[in-house]
Amino acid sequence: MKKSVEAGKTLLVNGPSSVRVLSGKVEVFGNVIKESQQVVVREGKRQPFHVLENAEFHVSLGANAAVQEEEASTIPVSWSEALQAVKAIQNKPVVVMVMGKADLGKSSFSTYIVNNLVNGKTKVAILDGDLDQSDIGPPCTIAYDYTIKRVTELCELGMSNAFFVGVTSPVQAVARTVEGLATVHGEIMQKSGVDYVIVNTDGWIEGENAVNYKLQLVNQLKPDLVVGIQMQEELMPLFSGISTVSTCCVESSKGVSGRSPEKRAKMRELSYAKYLKDAKVRSLFASYMEIQEKKVLPKEPGREKGILVGLRNAKKQFLGIGIMLEYNRTRQIMKVLTSVSVKPTSITIGRIRLDPELREMPL
Repeated sequence: MKKSVEAGKTLLVNGPSSVRVLSGKVEVFGNVIKESQQVVVREGKRQPFHVLENAEFHVSLGANAAVQEEEASTIPVSWSEALQAVKAIQNKPVVVMVMGKADLGKSSFSTYIVNNLVNGKTKVAILDGDLDQSDIGPPCTIAYDYTIKRVTELCELGMSNAFFVGVTSPVQAVARTVEGLATVHGEIMQKSGVDYVIVNTDGWIEGENAVNYKLQLVNQLKPDLVVGIQMQEELMPLFSGISTVSTCCVESSKGVSGRSPEKRAKMRELSYAKYLKDAKVRSLFASYMEIQEKKVLPKEPGREKGILVGLRNAKKQFLGIGIMLEYNRTRQIMKVLTSVSVKPTSITIGRIRLDPELREMPL
């Protein structure tokens, strides 16, 4: 369908859908969309097309998708204020950590910050620490990439490297999640030419254990600024414990859509399918590989079937994920379904089991 929208208004589009700008000037989180450019809105996502000059769209809506108009921009003023605070920090690279509950727009805010920092010369690294809904790597991983160009979504970026944690929530593996974020952050900081590092964290923020976990991240990564997205001061217990780092809070955007646990699980299934596309069964010799988190493997033969694993090479570069099909302990051979074609030197055992349809099951 065609849709005409006046300047100053915002067209909110829920996925799965595709949007083509036929005329006018439009931006998404600061990224100007060219005429005739098609933007795909993924299932479970909502994109705000803010109209700068009268525009006409062609919108194709998938199942259960929707479109609506807002009278103004859905970007809160507080986002712009936080952006100015980031730009005011002089010592490079500037590290910004984004915190908040799930579905409040951490990825959207991170995209907005990235798009307003890059200009073709400024290099921004994005560290995605959301194990549940990673935009840069597969589920259960901490991943990062760089950009000097604007994007509509963080998932448009590639993946420079990743750390396989093996869970969808840090609740299940706090120490390993902290290790992963610290490892990846350290790798980014060793690279030259990085001006900004945006750390997008997970949504676990409530309760004493969550607060302690997030404080560990602050101590390990030593950000220059921590930005919290909150609705009703739910971040105050956490922020009151941060004394050595500057903090600020911003509002959630109207352009953000909530997702049920079922919807989030479905999005992970789609992501598993993406990273296991054209997967083949490979036989790996366990005696020639480092096996991390081996204690997670069930002792009963056959119970390892379906366990998610992460593969990497001798240079500690993440190669991809796989699904354990069989572990013959006598012959020390692991059969793994994976898209990875090169020989891995390390395998990390996850705490997630997938059925043949890539649905998560209890381990």
